[in-house]
Amino acid sequence: MSYSQTIKDILNILDLNIIFNENCLSTEKIKGVFSRIFHGFLEESPTCCPHCQSNHSNIIKWGYTTSLIKMPSVSEYVTYIRLKKRRFFCKKCDTTFVLDTPFVSRNNSISNNLKRLIAKQLTSKHAMSDIAKQTSVSTSTVSRVLKEWYEPIKKYSYELPSVLCFDEFKSVKKVAGSMSFIMMNGETNELIDILPDRRLPKIENYFNGFSLANRKQVKYVVSDIYQPYITLTKRVFPNAKVVLDKFHLVQHLGRAFQKIRIKIMTQLKCKDNGVIYRRIKKYWKLLQKSYDKLDYIQQHWRPSFKAYLSEKELLERLLTYDSKLTEAYNTYQQILRAIKTKDYSLFLELINRPTGFKEFIPVFKTFKKYREEIKNTFETSYSNGPLECMNNHIKVIKRNAYGMRSFYNFKLRLSICLKESAFTSPKKI
Repeated sequence: MSYSQTIKDILNILDLNIIFNENCLSTEKIKGVFSRIFHGFLEESPTCCPHCQSNHSNIIKWGYTTSLIKMPSVSEYVTYIRLKKRRFFCKKCDTTFVLDTPFVSRNNSISNNLKRLIAKQLTSKHAMSDIAKQTSVSTSTVSRVLKEWYEPIKKYSYELPSVLCFDEFKSVKKVAGSMSFIMMNGETNELIDILPDRRLPKIENYFNGFSLANRKQVKYVVSDIYQPYITLTKRVFPNAKVVLDKFHLVQHLGRAFQKIRIKIMTQLKCKDNGVIYRRIKKYWKLLQKSYDKLDYIQQHWRPSFKAYLSEKELLERLLTYDSKLTEAYNTYQQILRAIKTKDYSLFLELINRPTGFKEFIPVFKTFKKYREEIKNTFETSYSNGPLECMNNHIKVIKRNAYGMRSFYNFKLRLSICLKESAFTSPKKI
């Protein structure tokens, strides 16, 4: 293998017209950083003029021009190629030109290999400033590569799936309403689109852009207990049923029980039962936990009780301190079990029972209001779990990036970080 070919293999250059001679490597200080410089030549004969398409008989050699092209780092050194390219002059149109090479775009000083590396790192959850430092380029260059290599899917260029999952997340400051709308395919768990505004008129106008036949294909819409999403489903999707996410049902119920527990704890503290107050406060997560998931075998040392107790034994001791706490706990656990076992008749019976706890009343009222949607929840297995997981990834990206200003850049970065090929497509250079 020749010396020139070895260097091209190291630098991943496939252009056969580029030649490297011996002693072509040097070390120079560029922008305050010691860098490796490879000196190469681009020798190629043009077949015609790119301006007037005149044949090679009217083209003569016209000296050289030199370009400094940045490459991916080699052995942790910032690497450049100082490429000496032949210039040509066309006698017919009186213009000069330089032939292009495939490893760098015209009027660019950054190689396509380095752009490809930046585009690959953009799929990770690192901040764009960190990617810029790792590749020894500016943050603006990383942003340009983002827009050059990726683009969001165009509006209405896809068909709506039979199951849609709706949710919202805290977006950039410049969007109206501060909350953005996100939706995904409930069957394949693929991200579909992100809208800057979650308010009803905006998302209704967006979905009305789809054909009626396409909107009729939607059978289920999974969402949290947010009235605009339910209204949207009834207006836009004629054949769709609303499925309320189980997590939000349990969350509403759990918050109400938590308020009851805190109220009882405060009353016990006022009665000089400080020890009981501290015990209930310390093991509050145990009271919130589903009874079926409690461990009754392994015993651990409990400093508050000065005894080895399992989770179920510990719970039994906590419930003996107050009869109201026991009653509220039993109601809470019975509804949890009805949701888990999808026993809709038991669920209706429990929420229709009179309760002495005012914290449960608004929760039961909400459940009664959306009983048809909750019935769909019990009859299907769809949930917003994968979408909530996606929202967690979005929070990580925002935290690593220290926030973003442009919603377009934010949406584009989210789509490629989540690696949804259906949502983005790399552009060809």
